[in-house]
Order: sequence, then C-alpha cells, then structure tokens
Amino acid sequence: MADADKLIAADASATRAFFVDMLVRDIGVEAAILDLVDNAVDAAYLRAKPPESLDPYFVDVTINADRFEIRDNCGGIDTGTARDYAFRFGRAPGFNPDSRIGEFGIGMKRAVFRLGRKFRVESSTAVDSFFVDVDVDEWRGQSGAWTFPMVVSDPSGDPGTKVEVNQLHQSVKELFARAEYSRRVVGEIADRHSEALRKGIQITVNNSPADSRLHELLVGSGIAPERQEEELISNRHAVRLRIVAGIGPARRPVAESGWYVYCNGRLVLKADRTSLTGWGTGDTDQTGGIPAWHSQYARFRGFVFFESDYPGALPWTTTKSEIDESSDVYQNALGKMRSIIRRFADFTNSLKEERDRYEESEGDASLTIESSLGKAALTPVGDIQIGSFSVPDQKEKRGRAESGPKMATVQFKAQAAQVRELKSAFKLKTNRQVGELAFTRLYEEEIA
Repeated sequence: MADADKLIAADASATRAFFVDMLVRDIGVEAAILDLVDNAVDAAYLRAKPPESLDPYFVDVTINADRFEIRDNCGGIDTGTARDYAFRFGRAPGFNPDSRIGEFGIGMKRAVFRLGRKFRVESSTAVDSFFVDVDVDEWRGQSGAWTFPMVVSDPSGDPGTKVEVNQLHQSVKELFARAEYSRRVVGEIADRHSEALRKGIQITVNNSPADSRLHELLVGSGIAPERQEEELISNRHAVRLRIVAGIGPARRPVAESGWYVYCNGRLVLKADRTSLTGWGTGDTDQTGGIPAWHSQYARFRGFVFFESDYPGALPWTTTKSEIDESSDVYQNALGKMRSIIRRFADFTNSLKEERDRYEESEGDASLTIESSLGKAALTPVGDIQIGSFSVPDQKEKRGRAESGPKMATVQFKAQAAQVRELKSAFKLKTNRQVGELAFTRLYEEEIA
C-alpha cells in the first residue's frame, strides 16, 4: 500500500429485511411446521428416562386461518440458553447442546418468519420462565444490534414451550383455511416421526392424533429380509448405520415402494425410487446395471437408519428433508443399497419366470416362490434379525397340488365398440367375462 493510500472499512453488513427474506425463500410451510415439531421431539428425547420411552410427552399443533400455535410439555428452554443461543441465527461457536435433530440453529426463527408477521415464544422450566414477543415488520425495519425483547420471570405452569404466530402471511392464511390441510400435516408428522410416536410421544394437529407408521417385511417359509449394521466415522464422530430391506405387504399402494432414509429417527427420504437411492445406476460391465424402478418392484421396501450423538455428522441438509449426496457415510450406505436392489431385482425376475412356466405348463409346474410369499408372516422392521436377503430356489416340477382340470389362458383382441355392445346385451361387467362367454359358446356349439 502506497504512503498516500488510506485503509477504510467497507460496510458488508446485511439488512434485517434482506436476511429474513432470504432465510425463508427455500422452505415450504409444511417444512416450517415440521421444524417446530422437531424441536419439541428433540427436547422430549433429551429428557426421556429411559430414552426408549416418550410416554409422558405431548406436542399439540393448532392450525386455522387466524393463527398457528404449537405447545408441548417437553421440559422448556432455560433462560440462559434462550438469552444467549436459542434466538441467534445459526449455531454459536462453542455451543454444543445435547440434541438428536436440531443442528443448524435456524429452525425456529426461519419457521416463525415463514408463517407470519408476529410471533410469541413462551417457555418455562422448573427454575424460571420467559417470553419473547416480536412484531416482525417492526423488527426488520430497525437498525443496531440484532436482539429480541425478552421478559424473564419465575416458573409458570408445567415445563414446556409454546410458540404462537399471528398475522399470518396471506398465502399461509389461505392454506390453513382449507379443511384438508391439517389432515395433510398430521400425515406428514406421522411419517417423519414414526419412531418417536412408536416410543409413546403424543402429537396432535387440531386435536387429531398422529399415528405411528408400522413398517413390516415378510419373514419365514424360506424368505428372509436383509439386515446389516456398521459403525462409520464422519467429521471425527461415530455414525451407526443400519439397513433393513425386503418384501413388503401385498395389496398396498405402489407409492409406498422404495427406500426410507432416517437420521436420528427423523424421516428424511420417503419411498424414494430415484438414482439418489441407487435406482437406475451402476457400471453395466461389472454388475449388469442397477435397474430403474418400475412396477415389477412394487413390493420392495428398504429402510436406512443413520444414528449419531452428533447430528452434524449425519447426511442431511438444513431442511432435514433432503440428503447430502456428498456425505461419505451416505456414499458408503449407497453402495450397500445398490447391491440389495440388484438382489431384489433378481428375485422378481425369478418370480416372473416361475409364473410364466406355470402358465405354459397348464398348471403342472410348481409355484415354489409364490407359495412361500403366501405363507411368510409380516414382521416389524425393528424385529428383523441380521442376515442377507433370500428366497427359496425355484423347483422345475413338483406335480400339481391343485385338484380339478388343468387350466390354460386364452387371449385375443376385439374391437372395443363390439365388446361394449356384448357387455350391454348380456349385462356383463368386464372384458374378461365377454371373452369367457365367447369361448364357452364356441365350445358348446362346435364341440360339446
């Protein structure tokens, strides 16, 4: 720097309005609500003794066109944490709270800003209580230190926290006014926190309870799901990986097929059937490729659980609804997931071959795998034992187990208008009934 040069400071500070607008840009309304539910569930896990039981705790959510409220009895926030950390934007250096889900330090603030223009946070512990009441429009227009006015007092009521948002944004108001919206939210909570619900926490939305989603796989009669476990290291912290996969229940919606990925019990990916979880990927020279998902794999169910005492080591993003593909622990799991998909695809191919051979043999060939599917019992994913995915080997012939005449399939096409005329004339409901009637008439007239 020359002698005549002068060193000055250029203002690089962010305005409150810009920060608030950018903070909520990429988060949806449901994600904002789930962030607040996450905080309550996190607090319940922290205080539960033993952690496997969350029976004493509840989270009540109220949604309507006038306001949003979430209330819990999960222990509350002490005033020291509230004053120094809870309302900061981002995790403060050196602050490492016990937490299973909360990690990034933006969830509560981003959620209330996303929902409306006024919010109030009240919390009480066994020692003290506080409340913070903020008019967002007024606050974002101020300058100076970024603070919220906080009133501290003696304990008030049972330990817990209440967050209330008023003057909802117009788009949020319209969404909350829809009768079906609260049902959608309670369903999303049931999916995202099925583990916590299974352990006993009660979560309601407009007094409607969220029910735990029980995931089950077929076990028995030669059918065994996959279960493997491993401890990995991420950012110098231990991450426990558990993968369970196999054949799901029959007659369930196709939309339930795919991979379910959890981080510390919180569902991050639901029924994923994309390349993110291994479908349609692979080196064709070495593995024959991993097939893209299609209806042949409708009964596939896979569950991946990442657990860590340090949430920052888990492979999720700040919204907790997306996976960080670059994570080493996720890439490790992905290799295992792809291998499981390959074995499941081989199973479905074998099942199709067995069914085709049975049809072609007019019922003489055995249905070994089909029979095992009918005999196996549904078992909760949490009860699956360690082992590899397997199904019985096909048997070429075993003789016919069924009584009665051999059956064969007859297929042909006809003009749609003529088929409709026949259905109307003979009061038939399906095209198949038309075909069966046509065959019966022809056989009776020409043979019988």
